[in-house]
Amino acid sequence: MRPRPLPEGFEPYVWARVVDEVAKAHGIPVAQVLRFDANVPALPGVPAIPLGESFAALNDYPEGTYRELREAAAAYAGVEPDEIVVGAGADDLIGLVARTFLGAGRRAAVQLPTYPLYAIASGIEGADVVSPALEANALCGADVVWICNPANPTGELHDPGRIAALARELPDAVVAVDEAYFEYAGETVVPFVRELPNLLAIRSLSKAFGFAALRVGYIVASRGVAAELTRRRAPAPIAAPAARIAAAALRDPVLDVEWEVAERERMREALVAVGFDCPRSFANFVYVPVEDGPALAGRLEAESLVVRCYPRAIRITPRLPAENDRLLAALGVRAAASAARSALVVRTTAETALRVSLSLDGRRRARVRTGVGFLDHLLAQVAFHGGLDLDVVAGGDVDVDEHHTVEDVLAGVGMALREALGDRHGLARYGAATVPMDEARATAAVDLVRRPHAEIRLAFGGERVGGLALTLLPHALERFAIEAGCTVHVEAAGDDDHHVAEAAFKALGRALAQACSPDGSGSATGPGSTKGAL
Repeated sequence: MRPRPLPEGFEPYVWARVVDEVAKAHGIPVAQVLRFDANVPALPGVPAIPLGESFAALNDYPEGTYRELREAAAAYAGVEPDEIVVGAGADDLIGLVARTFLGAGRRAAVQLPTYPLYAIASGIEGADVVSPALEANALCGADVVWICNPANPTGELHDPGRIAALARELPDAVVAVDEAYFEYAGETVVPFVRELPNLLAIRSLSKAFGFAALRVGYIVASRGVAAELTRRRAPAPIAAPAARIAAAALRDPVLDVEWEVAERERMREALVAVGFDCPRSFANFVYVPVEDGPALAGRLEAESLVVRCYPRAIRITPRLPAENDRLLAALGVRAAASAARSALVVRTTAETALRVSLSLDGRRRARVRTGVGFLDHLLAQVAFHGGLDLDVVAGGDVDVDEHHTVEDVLAGVGMALREALGDRHGLARYGAATVPMDEARATAAVDLVRRPHAEIRLAFGGERVGGLALTLLPHALERFAIEAGCTVHVEAAGDDDHHVAEAAFKALGRALAQACSPDGSGSATGPGSTKGAL
């Protein structure tokens, strides 16, 4: 059996090393590794539909026309559903375009440097891949012209009108525009697609939407081209739960684009100020030309900071402000303070290694991986009810027991809260909440005054919930209060221990949200204390 030959010089896609491999290569804890290389948000998108419903019919095939998803994508893009083609992410759709319009003896034009999948998909179909200038006379004879806009990895933005003019001058070529970063630039060729059948836009929910793991993308094309592409796509390329979550996200987009762009600009300005020649970016990353990209990337990786490298550049995707400041510091750069209140705590003891990234001005997103499932659940409740963004990674001696991990993680979250609060000027200071949860009831009160104290009374009837010894929670919450430098009172009781613990952490989150909010008085009256300072 002989596979179809690939073009000379063909190179397959090479994935970056996973976090475990990076940690092992440098002898550092997994929890310390920060990835700035993937061009995805630091925290995942939040599904806007009940997940249970999405997974209730896993024995059924997806609805093959994806009507709901196509309608949502069409409304978002400002077109009609029959001008939408869906696929398993932009990568699947790039392959679909290549499969439809390329083959042996045909030609694909790829601008370099760029996303390697254009050349890979073209080569798999047997097409010749060339790299001419992005001008009509140079592109004559091309069957497909691939354009990434905004460009990856440079962040350059081509004027959509110029791309449309190029499509007019090349009526026999398909001009495929990858708009994976469209939300960050706000510029698109979609308004020209209906009049130019050879022009199409490929989009993704992996970037601004934060759903890379779902593998959902769509193409905007003229009706005829959309129909031809749909004829050739796989019968059901997107899992039904992913399609439902994506449709809900497109119907009611909740994005962090303004915040991500602000961080991108804060980082770029800091790098330019010390002499780096960073071009303006219209995507969600900063492109940094350097003498030796692999050498610099290797040095940063040894410090647990992973960036994307090129022969003479690195590419950085902003994360939370405190995490970005750590990367900038490794480059010898000090940035202006971010308006967002965030913190990064990296801590290693004899028993645990952990990383806590926290933003007080978040979107209720949590990614918590401690090895203790019920603790992950409780911290996610604090983040959601506290209006926080929280990313916690911990590795500890849970094979012995969970004691050290639980205590150290709550201590780390307290440290991050203290750092994120800064001087505590202009805060409400006090917060209180009562949360009923079925038969359980919890109350929490918080005072951000700098007198650490805790009164924790949790009435449990048993010893464990899942992998968590409940007796550890009162002491762990005391450590949280001490490290955060505030007063915390929490009481909870009920018949179900799961509900008692969950209500307590929900109440704590709600009390923190109140206490950490601006008090409305501004700097004229200062913080809520007769002593003039918290």
